[in-house]
Amino acid sequence: MPRGGVFLSKKSFTLSEVLITLVVIGIAAAITIPQIIVSYRNKTLESQFKKSYANIENAINFVNAQNGTPYECYTVGYGNYYPSECNSFWSEVLSRFNITKICESNDRTCHPLYKTKEQVLAQGGKVINNSCTHPINTMKGIVLNDGSIIYLHYYGNVISGSMALYFGLDVNGVKGPNKWGYDLFYLNLHKKKNSSVVAMTAVCELIEKGGQSAESILTK
Repeated sequence: MPRGGVFLSKKSFTLSEVLITLVVIGIAAAITIPQIIVSYRNKTLESQFKKSYANIENAINFVNAQNGTPYECYTVGYGNYYPSECNSFWSEVLSRFNITKICESNDRTCHPLYKTKEQVLAQGGKVINNSCTHPINTMKGIVLNDGSIIYLHYYGNVISGSMALYFGLDVNGVKGPNKWGYDLFYLNLHKKKNSSVVAMTAVCELIEKGGQSAESILTK
């Protein structure tokens, strides 16, 4: 008999109670774990974009400083194009990077097939300027040593017309998700009042559902 004549009983969980607890834990995990994974992926992509963007901005600032004045390769506002020196500009900018490969537009080992503007809009995405064509699937890719890709028209030949003022940036290449506003951005060279030239998305911004503009990422 227990001390003092008092019986001590140990309460145990029944099998049904254990199963219910496990089900509740499983449901909670099923809800929260995917959200955590998505949040982590997005934060990683944001960090990669900021790094790639900073590298491009540094290259732009360097070559323009070396030139003594900004190359004539930028927009001012909407529709004011200055592309006359884009060929020289891009040659100088790209010389600042470690290029591992020039990828043809049909080479799926290094050039992902991205959604068209029509597909993005049909799936709930948005575009700021509907007149923009976003022809990234026909552009050659310059693959850099960090895995990111810069997309240009006619690289290695003649960069012609206003298209030279726009370029694509995929911050992690074939790794994915290869989505506009996530790891893929279509930027344009824009001259500010203080004569600096920056890359921005406001003119031809294309964003898939749930994505972000370059500017919104940079201000975080």
